[in-house]
Amino acid sequence: MRRADFLFWDVTLLWFWLCYSAQGDQIKILDSPVDQTVGKGHTVSFTCAVGFTGDEAEEQDLRVRWKHEGEALDQRTDRYTLADNGQKLILRDVDYRDEGQYTCVASIRGQAEREKSSARLRVRDRPEPPQEVEISSCGPKRVELIWRDGWDGGEPIKEYLIQYNTSDNAFYWNSADEEVEYLDMSSKTAFISLSPWGWYSFRVLAKNSLGYSDPSKPTKKECNTPPERPTSNPVNVRTKTDKEGKLIITWDPMPRMQHNAPSFEYVVRWRKHGSTFWSEKIIRGPNANQYEVDVDDVYGLYDVQVMAKNSLGNSFQPVFTFRGHSGEGDPLIKPRDFRVDPTRGNRPHEAHFIWESIDPLDEMIRGKFRGYKLQYWKSSEGRRNKIEVPIVIDSDTANLRHDIRASIFDLPANTAFRAQVSVMNGHRAGPPSDTIDFKTSEGVPGPVRNLQSDEVDSHHAVLKWDPPDEPNGLLQGYDLGYQKVNGETQGEIRALEPKINNPSHTSARITDLQPNHEYRFFVWARTSSGLGKKQSVKVLTKGYANSQMASIHQLGINLASHDIGIKFRVLVILGMVWTLMNLVFH
Repeated sequence: MRRADFLFWDVTLLWFWLCYSAQGDQIKILDSPVDQTVGKGHTVSFTCAVGFTGDEAEEQDLRVRWKHEGEALDQRTDRYTLADNGQKLILRDVDYRDEGQYTCVASIRGQAEREKSSARLRVRDRPEPPQEVEISSCGPKRVELIWRDGWDGGEPIKEYLIQYNTSDNAFYWNSADEEVEYLDMSSKTAFISLSPWGWYSFRVLAKNSLGYSDPSKPTKKECNTPPERPTSNPVNVRTKTDKEGKLIITWDPMPRMQHNAPSFEYVVRWRKHGSTFWSEKIIRGPNANQYEVDVDDVYGLYDVQVMAKNSLGNSFQPVFTFRGHSGEGDPLIKPRDFRVDPTRGNRPHEAHFIWESIDPLDEMIRGKFRGYKLQYWKSSEGRRNKIEVPIVIDSDTANLRHDIRASIFDLPANTAFRAQVSVMNGHRAGPPSDTIDFKTSEGVPGPVRNLQSDEVDSHHAVLKWDPPDEPNGLLQGYDLGYQKVNGETQGEIRALEPKINNPSHTSARITDLQPNHEYRFFVWARTSSGLGKKQSVKVLTKGYANSQMASIHQLGINLASHDIGIKFRVLVILGMVWTLMNLVFH
């Protein structure tokens, strides 16, 4: 054979061997890990799905390994977990040391690395606390702070929160949101307004997209501001009217940061509206919030003032005068012409009333007019079980030219009641109006109770029940009905005749039923107003149909399993029929 022939066969064999090798053992990464950014302390996972085509024996030796920054992972720690035959890497409680490149390497055991893919992990966190927070300058009413950023946690710092405390409560830190006059993000400088007579310390928190840092260390030095007179007075000054013969003046106590100097106290002043003489009382104690004084009138109109004062004098702010009233008394006026509203008619569960309105500014109310109090009770029970219904009316929008109308709902039907109405001020009710009697009309009754089947046979059933708890009138009797039930299918409800017209009869025998059938029976109580809510019970009649069906079902199974016997029986029957026909016609 010539040399050229040998060369041809060598190349051909080499080409076939390469093709075989390529087709016989292939490893391919189907799903590569992707770059991820997570917060410190979180859990993260990388997925590296590997495909393999080759011998099953070699597939058993396929393995996936992971590297971090080119070094094999130490899987002896609990922080790393492999799943899905090594194709998923789970890292728990990640830290900054876990940042970097993660590489999955796929290979056959004992062979060189075949396929690899990489992804990068970035760990981010809240910023570290600002450093070296210092008081740059301390003035009578303003302080300048400077600081230096700590590590930003891998995300840009977006804002700062400045907090302060005082020597009065060193463990409570106030957020200086409203006090910050100026804050420069680039130079890390802030100017904060301060109140007089304070010893201040400060700290700073930084914030990025993951949240606020821990607080910085407090400033080493304090900023001490000098005392001065109060700059404001108490707010929410008003009077309370719940005690007759008292003028009660109340206000919101002022916080410590508004005292501005020692010996803080309140100056309370009052006078009858229209008078020029002020009475005055010094209330010592910064937490005080009210003062009571005896007066000789009922719901009298007064001017009141509350001013702040400390050891340096009264507040810089002019004191405001507020108008209020002394305590209310019992109203001395009562509604007139209280009656059942004739335009609404008589109904089973409702009652409607009407009466003349009163002037909300009438002095006989002896307080601020608030509306009316409607009282009613069952005639059979007396006032001890009366029910009170407040009818609140806005005196500013009330139409005095119209009568007052009110309604009560959810009353029992066919029941006698008594009712009355009285005038209300802010805290008391006056004498009642004349008492009226009314009665609700009959209504449909409630459902019968304890409906059950007492006796069931193949062709009849006996039902028993108890009368309804709420007859809502005079019971006239009961109506009955039924429907056939076939599984989930229910037929129409049909009435049973005759109706029961004696309400003391609480049972019924129903006949002409079909054996082994399911029925649903209904019972309604009846008054002159109509039928009440229906009550129902299911009944299954007895009978021999169940055993017959079982026998037929079993016979069907037997016939189906003996086909030869069927054919033989059919032939015998046909022969007998043929013989009979011959006898008849011949």
